[in-house]
Amino acid sequence: MGRVVTGVLLALVVGLGSSGCSPTFRGEAVQPNPLVSPLETLPMSETIVVITGDMELNLPRAPQAGESAAHLHTDRYPLHNEASFTMVSRDRLRFHVQLEHKWKEWADLGTWQVYLEDDRGHRYLPEGLDHASTKLLVTMWDTEVRTVHRNQFGDITSIEDDGWRRRQPLSSLAVFRGRGDFVFYKRDLFRPDVRSLRLVVHRPGETFEFTWNFSDAVASSR
Repeated sequence: MGRVVTGVLLALVVGLGSSGCSPTFRGEAVQPNPLVSPLETLPMSETIVVITGDMELNLPRAPQAGESAAHLHTDRYPLHNEASFTMVSRDRLRFHVQLEHKWKEWADLGTWQVYLEDDRGHRYLPEGLDHASTKLLVTMWDTEVRTVHRNQFGDITSIEDDGWRRRQPLSSLAVFRGRGDFVFYKRDLFRPDVRSLRLVVHRPGETFEFTWNFSDAVASSR
């Protein structure tokens, strides 16, 4: 006889107030310029999602439907980093940013340096950060230890449904999710001839680049 560990996932969300080689994570979107056809295009951009991971953040893989037990495998926990913007006016843009990290300080958007750059190389700094918040996301799972039977070759022949005999403490994984709006203001900041915008969110040790490319061909194909 032997024992095998299996896992079942449960999710919980809790709210909180709130040098060297640096990796750069990039994401892009292609869409019409909202000012080219204002009656046909919403003043909101596409949302760019950049999924990252961490070697210390792993979850047990849930058993397939109909399976009574399975060997324990793990999957990397996906960290969702997102950005989109709303064109308040030609002079004002509001960028909605979300970052996820295992450390609260890194998820706090107030600890990042941010700037906006257009296709002509004009660089802008935000005039402020609005609606900033940080939440703690906790994922919990129940671990069972079940009895397995093996043949003379060591292959598993059957697994008993007796996990209730040896109950294990709940396991958990916690990450932080930071959200906020970076507001940029400049006379004629956004124009019909702008071909791209790149939002850079940076701190020592990590950088995110979100790029929106504006193409009239996208509008004509819809």
